[in-house]
Amino acid sequence: MRFEVDIHKAVWAEEAWLVSAHPSAPGRLAGGDGRTLRDVCPDFPVLIKRIRAEKRLSVQVHPNDVTAPRVGGEAKTEMWCVLEPGPSFAGFRAGVTAADVERAVGDGSFEELLVRFDAKPGECYFIPGGLVHAIGEGTSVYEVQQSSDTTFRLYDWGRVGLDGRPRALHVREALAAMDLSLPPPVPSNRVTCPYFEFEKVPSGTEVRAGKGWCAVYVPATGESRLLSAGENFAAPAETFVTRIP
Repeated sequence: MRFEVDIHKAVWAEEAWLVSAHPSAPGRLAGGDGRTLRDVCPDFPVLIKRIRAEKRLSVQVHPNDVTAPRVGGEAKTEMWCVLEPGPSFAGFRAGVTAADVERAVGDGSFEELLVRFDAKPGECYFIPGGLVHAIGEGTSVYEVQQSSDTTFRLYDWGRVGLDGRPRALHVREALAAMDLSLPPPVPSNRVTCPYFEFEKVPSGTEVRAGKGWCAVYVPATGESRLLSAGENFAAPAETFVTRIP
């Protein structure tokens, strides 16, 4: 199955939802019959996006499976595969406390608390629910995540939204959802977690989804395809593969 790309505009630029069964924006199957992935597989557990940040995203955090029932919203663990280089932020410097975070909300000193790194093309970063983060200006990534549309904004760099008004912050929820014990991410070539596996494979590689899994590949063009469990395929271009339980 192929999917139509769904573009979501934001004050910082745009994100393209490539594969989604989330009720807020289920992906339409290419071909014009009007069906969505949610019609075919309503419990599809991941959401795949391409994010292009002309300006830096808000300082934000997502709940995890433990905190979501307590603070509200849907759990969201995610990972990034970097397409275009740029600065990004994830995790806090050593010794940062919850009181420091609350103070930064008021005085705008968040950049002093966050770990900043220069994301390079091809690098992968694991961002579990509870890790405070912000994709920086100029950075473009593929993002694989749990099927969730919950974001708690701690800080938005003092800007206004597309409507000319400051965007809402969710400080109480974010403070309850963040986990200060989580370390900053380190670049890798592969991400494995309970919700998905992600790896970049060379052109022409044959990939087999394990029993009970399915595979989604997103070539560099941004086209995406869902394959049945156990089906083999030879990738026609540089390929990103996700195996979904």
